[in-house]
Amino acid sequence: MAYAAGDVILDDHYNAFVTSLNAIFGAGSADLGYNQTALASVSAGDTIAAVNWTNLQAKLKLISTHQGNNGNITIDSVANVAAGDDIDIIANLATDIGTLTTSAAAQTNGVGFASAVASNMTSTSTFVGTGTQINVLAFANSASARSFFNLGGKVECSWNLSGHTSDAKANGWAAVTAACGTYRIFGKSSGKSGGSGSANINQTAKGFHNLSSSELTVFKQFDATSSYTANHIQLTATLNAAPATAVSISLKSIWTDDADDSTGFNKNIYNVLDQVDGTKKTNFSYEAAAVGSIPANYGTPAWTQGTNTFS
Repeated sequence: MAYAAGDVILDDHYNAFVTSLNAIFGAGSADLGYNQTALASVSAGDTIAAVNWTNLQAKLKLISTHQGNNGNITIDSVANVAAGDDIDIIANLATDIGTLTTSAAAQTNGVGFASAVASNMTSTSTFVGTGTQINVLAFANSASARSFFNLGGKVECSWNLSGHTSDAKANGWAAVTAACGTYRIFGKSSGKSGGSGSANINQTAKGFHNLSSSELTVFKQFDATSSYTANHIQLTATLNAAPATAVSISLKSIWTDDADDSTGFNKNIYNVLDQVDGTKKTNFSYEAAAVGSIPANYGTPAWTQGTNTFS
């Protein structure tokens, strides 16, 4: 029997809707899954009760609210049924679930973001070569990491140089840190936001679901200062994962001074004049989706700082 107005709602109909719902709402897999308690199916031959239909509607409405789809789908305007009432076919229910699934796959976030959790790394070492700052964001397991990003969370990285001696090279470094803006990693997308100029590498499709165990340069921008255009900032991302255990993202911020240094000879002392002092900072942070209709069942992601050297 088809699922259409005037028909009886069969257990097969209901269970098919539950399966589609749970792919979004439950632990999920790949690019779907909010890591919530899945809705139970019914046994073959069971009558679909009002409580079954109400639970299905309620969870679909939670998803709709989180995604900002309220008003876009039929389910939002359908009243719940009470015990003893007849259960009516909901028009376009399959279409509505399809809309929610598409939005879920896109990690649509209609509730905004929670406060940023930062883990800034700083160095006051003077450098003329390479600076490396590595930070790792860890999740309890794959379901936690997946739900964090599927709900619309993001990871961000930006740069800053302050308190430096005002010379041409250091000023150029300060300028490029500002020009880099913020690099963001979402579930399925990524890219530079803000800043100025054009990045030489700006990966826009390297979200969490697109990363791998191979270290990947996702961002790179050079100094636009005429004398020091070889200097640049680079960001790499690596996904470290083990089934059912911790999943982490390693972010490596690399400051590379490739420009020729000015030198001087004074009283038999050979001096490098373009050493960059001041505070070199890479700002690592994450912002979870704001907790609204759907609980944040991904625990507390944790930053662990690693290498922080300039030479």
